[in-house]
Amino acid sequence: MTILLLGGTAIQIPIIHKAHEMGLRVITCDNRPDNPGHVISDEYHNVDITDCEAVLQLARQLRVDAVVNYSLEAGVKAAAYAQEALGKPTSPYSSVCTLSDKKLFRQFLHEHGFCTPRMITCKSKEEALGKIQSLKFPVVVKPTDLWGSRGVTRVDADPLQMESRLSAAIDCALSLSRGGEVIIEEFVEPCGPPIEGSAFAIDGVLTTRAWADVYDDPKAENPITPVTFCYSSTQPHHLIDKLDATLNRLLSLLGMKTNAYNVEARIDSNGDIYLMEVAPRNGGNTSHDILSLITGQDVQRAIILAALGEDCSFMRYVTYDTFWMGHVVHTNTPGTYQGMWIDDDFRQNNLVRYTPFLQPGTHADTYSGTNNTIGALHAQFPTRKEMMEVAKDTKPCFHPVLL
Repeated sequence: MTILLLGGTAIQIPIIHKAHEMGLRVITCDNRPDNPGHVISDEYHNVDITDCEAVLQLARQLRVDAVVNYSLEAGVKAAAYAQEALGKPTSPYSSVCTLSDKKLFRQFLHEHGFCTPRMITCKSKEEALGKIQSLKFPVVVKPTDLWGSRGVTRVDADPLQMESRLSAAIDCALSLSRGGEVIIEEFVEPCGPPIEGSAFAIDGVLTTRAWADVYDDPKAENPITPVTFCYSSTQPHHLIDKLDATLNRLLSLLGMKTNAYNVEARIDSNGDIYLMEVAPRNGGNTSHDILSLITGQDVQRAIILAALGEDCSFMRYVTYDTFWMGHVVHTNTPGTYQGMWIDDDFRQNNLVRYTPFLQPGTHADTYSGTNNTIGALHAQFPTRKEMMEVAKDTKPCFHPVLL
């Protein structure tokens, strides 16, 4: 059997190995022939993975058994489009499009009675400034069609800086949006840390998930970009159950099938659940790995089997009694990445995995979004107290070395 894997970045390498381990032939495609995944795949084709028709034509030409998207946001729509056109297992392409566009997603939530912040959309700064009076500050400005906190800016009600900061935020979001559209929405103040996590659903029903408390870096260039993920969430059990039920209701309404998800949510002081993002893919920055590590279940295998229409019933909800941390390694000062310093005690007692995204000698930018990540680190702790001590100050345990 043969799969067409969209993308060939370093993040795709583990699933290429997994597919080979399963006895599958792997063909990769994207428009970056130098990506390292193409070296270990069985065949490579230069095709833009954001071009749904081009991906479909390639899949037909190669007569593949499944089109698989792993982690990359750019390939989500094309994978669903091709699978649907080929009559292969997938969640509905229209529903995937709804989840992939912040405007469509917010509209769907509103129409079906979910909690969602008030928002406006615009395709120009003039349009935005004409509509902004309907919103209450603080607001968050973001491209409608990007994930990973790219182009996302919080604008507070500061009379001295609000106008200039809003103008700059709109310019930034518009410059990054593929479709040239921006969403501006009221900031949802969470009661407790925001929640983020990875999940897997079978036939539209949540089966496996791991929810984390999310912390940012107030010194980062973009201080609302998530940095540290502490598992499991400290939200009360009844609210976590409410989050699960809310997510299941959404998946049911959309007719979603067997799929991996990256979820961001907030719970306000009234206990209301706000689904900020439900991306129909496993998360980036190797956050998908944490779900496998925590639950002991093979998420990569499940993603491949789902695309092939084979049994994924081994993916089940499990409990765990240890504490896990995922950390996005980054820098607030640009420089040349030399490597990662890790304390010996931390390496021996806590470190599970460090995955570098940069090679030594590569320039590292300041952290404004997940596209400026140096690497991803996973660690395990016997107590929450020990985990939180490291989460509050990671530098004594590990930090990137830059010149």
